[in-house]
Amino acid sequence: MRKSLEDLPKSMVRKVDDYPGLPEELKELCYWLSDSGYNIMAIPESVLKEHFGAMDLWRFECPMPVKYVLEKGYKWFEDYLVVDTPYSHDFGLIVDDKYTEF
Repeated sequence: MRKSLEDLPKSMVRKVDDYPGLPEELKELCYWLSDSGYNIMAIPESVLKEHFGAMDLWRFECPMPVKYVLEKGYKWFEDYLVVDTPYSHDFGLIVDDKYTEF
């Protein structure tokens, strides 16, 4: 389990290995969360830029809908997936509900 998810109750998180069409490199990051469905754990690019140099980048990972990540694209920074997505420190990830899958 990703370190960023360790504080969640085990009943809320399930590792996903069989999401259709998921690239092999993303399988280790794919989880189903009871409150947000199928997600990829990634860092919003704006957050990475703000906290560049931080020792514990895992703290900035957040669940992003798989469909959104696959459609919008991603890149790698060290061992972390980074996605250019709107993010608010007040509201969190700002992604249209059409990407959410349960």
